Amino acid sequence: MADFVFEVFIPDGTPTHTYVKRAEEKNEEKLAAALDMPKMVISISGPSKTGKTALVDTLITTDRIIPVSGQSLHSSNELWQSVMRWIGGPEEVEKIKNRVLKAGVAGKASGEAGVIFAKGKAEGEINGGIEVATATSEKYGIEFFEAVVRELSGSSFVVFLDDFHYISEEAQIDIAKSIKAIAERGVRICIASVPHKSDDMVRANDELTGRIVSILFDYWTVPELEIIAKTGFEALDVDIAPEMIKQIATEALGSPQLMQSLCLNLCLEKGIRNKRVLERRIDVTDAEYRAALERTTLQTDYSRTVEKLHAGAKERGTQRKEFKFKDGSAGDVYRAILLALIENPPRLSFDYDEIMKRIKNICTDEFPVGSSVQLALKQMDGIAKDIKRDSPILEWDDDKLEITNPYFMFYLRSSQKISQIHKGRSGMV
Repeated sequence: MADFVFEVFIPDGTPTHTYVKRAEEKNEEKLAAALDMPKMVISISGPSKTGKTALVDTLITTDRIIPVSGQSLHSSNELWQSVMRWIGGPEEVEKIKNRVLKAGVAGKASGEAGVIFAKGKAEGEINGGIEVATATSEKYGIEFFEAVVRELSGSSFVVFLDDFHYISEEAQIDIAKSIKAIAERGVRICIASVPHKSDDMVRANDELTGRIVSILFDYWTVPELEIIAKTGFEALDVDIAPEMIKQIATEALGSPQLMQSLCLNLCLEKGIRNKRVLERRIDVTDAEYRAALERTTLQTDYSRTVEKLHAGAKERGTQRKEFKFKDGSAGDVYRAILLALIENPPRLSFDYDEIMKRIKNICTDEFPVGSSVQLALKQMDGIAKDIKRDSPILEWDDDKLEITNPYFMFYLRSSQKISQIHKGRSGMV
């Protein structure tokens, strides 16, 4: 039997003991109301790791959610084929012919299930106004679409399409049209995306305007994140100083998922795996706190990304100017920017003036001029997009730098990677 601490703090899943309803957001109420509205598409948008999936999993029971990832889709046909795969239907049109299926949830027959597929017809025949294709035709998507309608229309099941922004623009147009059509046929659809891509669905099909219910997420506040820790530690009968809880919540950078990880790893570092017999104040030393942070960085690896950003854009000819920093190292403008970003307080958004202020603060003497910093930031934006075009970990635009993934900034601040790069570079000299 697993230790109780793993039931309390759950970084990669839906927590029960430490699920927090955000009073200001009221997203639970908004989603519940949206699910009651017929023929509407629900759009949930928010930054990475802010609890979008946890909200859906909590409000809609797991056996009613049909999950599909946008990363794997290239057409509407693939979307409805994925849905059919989940409910236990055939994956190819040839297999659909002459069969009667009882689709179920995770192997269980559903009272709302019961797909009856069209028997083999010659291509060109009409079945209820929908053309039925033969196995040699490429019009497979029509039949998958109709099969999903028969199975899910009017039911309580919800197709949850996560990461819609990962789908190519061309495929988004096809999928958005299909989603509009199937929602009108009574199939519940919920889409999740990141904020700056939240309008992708409407841009892909402007006929969806007025047919979408939007639920917007934002990064969590420090007091909201503190509730996760307080609730979890109380469940374990553990008393942690409020100052320590606030410190952890600040380091979590607005991410409840990261907060769960930090609390879990602090418990593991202190040897707390089950309820304590006596509730008493648990002291956390600086070494234990640092060890908990380091342990958390092991759950995600951005080492290659940091190396590439630290190296900067490839240049020919002149060598970059070096500067001396307060941490005892020396390096170019790229190292200066990275060291500036990890200065306190932790943040995910920086305007140009804030970046320059931090750079001046970490340099011992001379510091990079503004034009070189702006050029380096622009090139770092390009490097991040080269690493992952659809979801770069940072973006520089209009004199503002946005770190789009809290885990990257946490790794940058709490791992030893930047120090290791300096040591490795010094050893090569």
